[in-house]
Amino acid sequence: MVQPMIGKILLPYLGGVPAVWTTCMLFFQVALLAGYVYAEKSIRYLGCQRQSILHLLLMTGAFMLLPLNIDTSGAITAATNPTGWLLARLAGSIGFLFFMIAANAPLLQRYYSETGQKDSTDPYFLYAASNVGSLLALLSYPFMFEPLLRLSQQRMLWSVLFIVQTILMLVCCILLWRDNAKKTEEKVEEFNSSNSASPAWKTSLYWCLLGFIPCSAMLSVTTHIATDIASAPLLWVFPLSLYLISFVLVFARSSYWRDVRWERYMFPAVILAMILYHFSITERAWLIIPLHLFAMFLICMYFHGLLAKDRPPVTQLNSYYVWMSMGGILGGVFNGLIAPLCFKTQVEYILTLLGSVILSSLLAKSQYDPEYSMAQRLLVVATFIFLLILPARMKTDNLTKLSSDSGLFMTFMALLLLYVFNNVRKTVGLILIVVSLIAYSQMSTSPRLIMVDRSFFGILRVTKLSSDGEVIDPDLKIEGVKDVFHCLSHGTTLHGIERRLDNMRMNYPLSYYSREGPVGSVFRVGQINRAFKNIGVVGLGCGTLAWYGRPWQHFDFFEIDPKIVEIAKNPDYFSFLQNSKASISHIIGDARVSLQNIPDQTYDLLVIDAYSSDAVPIHLMTLEAFKLYKAKIKPDGMMLFHISSRYFKLSPVIRRICDELGVACLRSYDEPSNYSIRYDWYDYDQISRSDWIAAGNPLHLETLKLYARWDEVASNHNYSLWTDDYANLLQVYMW
Repeated sequence: MVQPMIGKILLPYLGGVPAVWTTCMLFFQVALLAGYVYAEKSIRYLGCQRQSILHLLLMTGAFMLLPLNIDTSGAITAATNPTGWLLARLAGSIGFLFFMIAANAPLLQRYYSETGQKDSTDPYFLYAASNVGSLLALLSYPFMFEPLLRLSQQRMLWSVLFIVQTILMLVCCILLWRDNAKKTEEKVEEFNSSNSASPAWKTSLYWCLLGFIPCSAMLSVTTHIATDIASAPLLWVFPLSLYLISFVLVFARSSYWRDVRWERYMFPAVILAMILYHFSITERAWLIIPLHLFAMFLICMYFHGLLAKDRPPVTQLNSYYVWMSMGGILGGVFNGLIAPLCFKTQVEYILTLLGSVILSSLLAKSQYDPEYSMAQRLLVVATFIFLLILPARMKTDNLTKLSSDSGLFMTFMALLLLYVFNNVRKTVGLILIVVSLIAYSQMSTSPRLIMVDRSFFGILRVTKLSSDGEVIDPDLKIEGVKDVFHCLSHGTTLHGIERRLDNMRMNYPLSYYSREGPVGSVFRVGQINRAFKNIGVVGLGCGTLAWYGRPWQHFDFFEIDPKIVEIAKNPDYFSFLQNSKASISHIIGDARVSLQNIPDQTYDLLVIDAYSSDAVPIHLMTLEAFKLYKAKIKPDGMMLFHISSRYFKLSPVIRRICDELGVACLRSYDEPSNYSIRYDWYDYDQISRSDWIAAGNPLHLETLKLYARWDEVASNHNYSLWTDDYANLLQVYMW
């Protein structure tokens, strides 16, 4: 429960992107390892009874850190060192408390092994129970705790539960002390003198490796789905839930799930996922996402199943969890720290998939699997072919990719690998390496891709679109005339488009920012009597709004990702900033933190253009944030909010906050087909529907109605008032 709660408090300061989640996962994995090491060392040197006394004293001493309080100081420097700032905040707030909780799982299992119960020699089923608890908390938080409780109430509830858990630990320790203390001490002496107390290094590294692959697969598939397929809200819950479910199944009392030959199904599923990734098949997300998640789940079941089968005697229980946790940490380090520095694209996903099948091949006990019947093999191959063809049948682009020469080659090699895997299992890993190298060498860069770069905040791409009218309107096609557009995207979110050819026509703002749309009407109002001289813009994109700048205007662009500033300022990609007639300044960092350093009543117009992505930064949509915005505009100034979203209906939230602050507001839903001035087909096709809300000076709002369709925002007091202490995304989700 504490992980999403802490994330909700801390992550908004860095925009809530997948890399933030990965870094938080890394911290909690490190804290988990620290708890496991403490459990292992303290029991080794103190024995269960004396260690239990120490543990109770430490848990009771941790009460001084309650109620839970999160220190967010220094957030203004977060953008310059996001990883360091996040880790420091996490360590200072929840570090010791989580450290104590992490130690409970291995300690309770070790205590239980000393009680003399009939199943005390194999207490690993308790690990399944602990993961059931983790899964229930993970699923209940966004659907129960978050909608029903404020953050202050959540922190208080969690603090109370920590005390309750300490009391339950005391009860367990009393039962431990009561069960034949002398016999237990004898076991401790025997344990301390036994050579089997420490596993061999080869065994330890084996446990570490088995923990590394599934964790890396879970983190990399989360990033791949959120970045390349669909940045839907709460999407990260599914891979993490499957990761926990695999632990629950393989560590259950029953050996059924451990005995399944998961490699039979993992290999074709991983090959399918590799093909989908290689050819960038992302259309029909409702099908593609489950296929990737299915491959990840089979990886987890296979490697976690091997871990469960290799569980040692209770004398090595704590070392076992230490090395398993170490593997998880290495997965977090690889995905969260090394990959963003070393790779410009999400190469870690394909490396994890490749490593999983190669390792499964190397771990195979024999070349041939006689128990794998011909009927099972044919069924698996038929399912593989069906799932490969299905996306192609549903989307023409997918069919084009798979029916190309490289697509047919990859499909043929995939079927060949499946045949080899069924008959010469220990050799297939080497063959797969060769095939992967051939596929990589033949992989041609898309002619549309101009630039790809990666930062802490995600993968950014500049792509090229060309149009000559043949598809849009053949009657308007002009021989030899072709328009070229540059597009900036962050994952599945479009940040702006610019036409790059200067002949024949002027270069106009496109995507969400057209002249005939809501933004155009706002800037026309601002030109009356030069009303908007100082303008603040939260969210740079490719700098489209700078096109509206006049020599007497100044723009402050607030942007959290320095890479986006570099791209927008590069004239080889976009020229809006370079050609703008206004003076321009760039402020790097989270807008809400940076705005606090701006003097009050600075801006005539403040544009909040950070809501249009699929992952809404909630901290920019709370009552406290709007109070900050209102303080930074002049008394006759105006605020403009871009609320276009595929998943959320944000207008009721803004209307609720405006009512609370006594600010008038209007809404304009932009429909390009209703424009009075018809755009040329080449530009018109690059204009997107958009949704905007303007708030502030009533005179400006009335004037807006002269230039575009601006209507009253529907009032609905059934929507909650969003504050820093409470926000409910599920309430505004467009079900």
